[in-house]
Amino acid sequence: MLKKYLKANRATQRDFASSLGISQAFLSQLLNGRRIPSLDLAVRIERLTDGAVPASSWVKQDGEAA
Repeated sequence: MLKKYLKANRATQRDFASSLGISQAFLSQLLNGRRIPSLDLAVRIERLTDGAVPASSWVKQDGEAA
């Protein structure tokens, strides 16, 4: 969901990561499913994307990937 948001808004990983206060490398790990953000970071992502990427989107449901 976040990957689609960045592409649709032509946002660079570097700029978006900087706005969140995280490294571009960590953002890359989030985008590739290797890491899951803390609740605090998930909420910051939700706010920065004006709700387009809700914090709840990072929570895995039974049988589905986040």
